[in-house]
Amino acid sequence: MNYFFPALLGLAALLPGVLPAQTSGESSVKPQPVYDVELVIFKNIKAPKSREFILPVSSPSKAEQILDTTSISSVLAARDLGYEMLPDSEFRLLEVADKLVDSPRYELLQHIAWRQPGVERGQALPIWLRGGRVYGNEYTSIDNQIELLESIPRNDGEEPGSEQNFAFDEQTLEALELQLLEQEALRVHQGLYEFEGKVTVELARYLHVYTDLVYRRPRLSIDSVTSNAPQDQYLKAYAADTRILNNHSLKEHRRMRSKTLHYLDNPEFGLLILITPFKAAPPADTAATGE
Repeated sequence: MNYFFPALLGLAALLPGVLPAQTSGESSVKPQPVYDVELVIFKNIKAPKSREFILPVSSPSKAEQILDTTSISSVLAARDLGYEMLPDSEFRLLEVADKLVDSPRYELLQHIAWRQPGVERGQALPIWLRGGRVYGNEYTSIDNQIELLESIPRNDGEEPGSEQNFAFDEQTLEALELQLLEQEALRVHQGLYEFEGKVTVELARYLHVYTDLVYRRPRLSIDSVTSNAPQDQYLKAYAADTRILNNHSLKEHRRMRSKTLHYLDNPEFGLLILITPFKAAPPADTAATGE
């Protein structure tokens, strides 16, 4: 008879913090956590809109595996991975969104929510978002200008594409913009959204949120309310700028707590994000019997 194993169990019971191994009938796998993620995205109407030259920022790129909220087939396919879009009736930030709508300073771009599993980095689906105004074919994205800018040789010997020196003179930039518009006139696009990009929520030891979003607006805006002769002359001189859409980027990684409202922004636009643990209700028969 083997007396060693019963003795080992008795010793483990006497030592604090030491527990015998689980038997084959006990499950060692914890259920996968599930979270509701809600976003409120808005733009700052009072942001400065003067003529400016900024470093060109490319629009976010789509991954092969992504939940495109603008595509029904993508939304349906994501259900197999535990991702589900939530109806307005399950939103928790409706009051906050209403205040943004009523505010003279901000404008709501999108209010959206989804349910997803808490998975580790590299396993989470990025959520692709679009919203706001849709710009027509008369506009062109700064994306198409980046290649032109990077191809220009630098006077100081820097390699093309260097981010250290974009100090071109104004005439050079305007010539490039006109060249770009001439090329763009031959293209047809399906419309450029005012904001676009992806948000990824992952779970390691903590919740981690990765944003890669851009807000697009014309490099030079026309204000019809304050239009006057000097402004008309200014707009005529820089008319090309009213049709080039700069990308204002919000690319961040933030560690977050659940059930806490978090805020991310840049001067042009921002977002509120709330992540809430989700627990499915017990089946009706189980709830009725009290089991």
